Parts: sequence; structure tokens; C-alpha cells
Amino acid sequence: MTYDRIHKFLLRSIASRGVIAMPEVKQIINSFTEDVDVSPKDLIKDINEKIRPFQQKIKITNDELTSEEVVVFLSLGYDDATKSQNIFSATELEYFRILLEQIMTTVTRQITGIHAINLVSSMKSSFTKTDAQKLLNVWCQMRYLDKDDANYALGVRAIHEFEGYFRENMPDIIEECCLCKQVVFRGCNCPACGVAIHTLCLNKYLEKLQKWPCCMIDFNQAQLDRLNCIGLSQSVRLRETQETICDETEPLTCSSMDVDDGTQEIIPEISQRITRKRKRPE
Repeated sequence: MTYDRIHKFLLRSIASRGVIAMPEVKQIINSFTEDVDVSPKDLIKDINEKIRPFQQKIKITNDELTSEEVVVFLSLGYDDATKSQNIFSATELEYFRILLEQIMTTVTRQITGIHAINLVSSMKSSFTKTDAQKLLNVWCQMRYLDKDDANYALGVRAIHEFEGYFRENMPDIIEECCLCKQVVFRGCNCPACGVAIHTLCLNKYLEKLQKWPCCMIDFNQAQLDRLNCIGLSQSVRLRETQETICDETEPLTCSSMDVDDGTQEIIPEISQRITRKRKRPE
């Protein structure tokens, strides 16, 4: 198929949103053309041929938590050219690296909102809590992060865009699911044997057998609830071992948390090796 306006329209739509559910992608295509024979997969294949030289890619995948089929815009290149296009400063990327480390070193792979904001005390650069909250809002909008109640976890875009980075720079932190053998970004560790498993994989397995698939001990929902408590309290304990944060002179307000619509860009490489091992639940 000839690369034309429908390709450009679809690329702009996906790139501006970061992540779009497949049914919505089909609606976007139908709103542009009445040609029912136009396949989203074929269009995305054509687009990827065009944007590959820019080390970008559109990927059709499934959300690790919901299993929903989604289309994700990814930036896979970390060269000087890619960095120069980035709207995030070195200080903001330092905060993002620290945030990733904290999320990946809790047993439930999520941290509380308060803990996420208080991470500014770990930074070498000058950064306020208000700055942190603004970025958290932006990264949630861009689907680099997901917010569940008051807790932050990695979003589907970060999972697929940074998997290679995690494998290279966090080899002692990442773990693979005992069922699907893919890296666990949204999941937990078995309370008995400590083996990692995706939330989605575990839920599907429990439909057949009410046991933990890694060691076959009986499963009880209270075990997961306890793991969640351990994971979130662990993120608090990590902060309690560091210097207490002084109150910022700038209060958090609703207006300070507004997200700028012009921030739909790509986060480039985070540049510090992390080797801390995950703590197992006792």
C-alpha cells in the first residue's frame, strides 16, 4: 500500500497519545477513510518502515495488567540525535531513573504517591516536590506510568520501550515470570518461594487451579493482600532510612499539577547503571 495521508494521520494520532486501544485505532482509521479493507496492522507495518531510521516504532501488544490489545508508540534510540529532540532535562531524567529503581525494587512493583514525590531528596540536582508532581502527571498521561488509587506503577509504554534498558542496566533487579518467562513489571513474588509472576498470568492460572504455579502451595487472596501491604510499606521503609525531607516552600496546588498538552515527546536514555537486588518478602 502506498504511504499516504492515512498513514501520516494514524502516525500523528498514535504518537500524540503514546498508547491507544486497538478498537479506538480502528475508529480513527474509519473516521479518515470509508475503505473497510484498510487493516490497522498493514498500516502500522508501512509506518514502521518509514520511522525505523529514526529509531522509532509502533508496536501492537497487550497491556500486561488488563490483557487489552493496545498500540504503543516507542522510541528505541538513545543516540545524540534522539537526546537532542527530548523536552525533558537531565534533572528530570535523573528523577525518572530514581523512580524506576524504586518501583522495580518493591515486591509489588509499585510505590505510593507520597514516596514518589519524596524521592526528590535522593537527587543530586535541585528539584522540588512540585516539580516531581508535575512530571508524575505528565508521565501518567503519556502512559510511562500508571496510577492505581494513590500508587504508581510502570505503564505499558515504559514496559515496552525500556525493556532492553532494564535487561542491560538492571540485571540484578528484573525477574522473569515463572509462567510466560517474560520480565515482570506488573506482578508480585510468591510469598512461599519468592518466584516472580505477572498479575495477569497468575489470575489466568487461578481460574484452573487455586495454587501458586511456582511451588504449588494453596493460594489464598489474603496472601496477595499481605504482599501488597509489604510492597507499599517497603517503599516507605526505604525512604525512612534516608534523610528526612525539609518542607518545600512551594505548596502543591491544583494549578501546579496541570499537564501541558505540548509534552507528547519521547523520554530518551537514562544513564546510570543500577545493580541493587530485589528484597524478598519475609
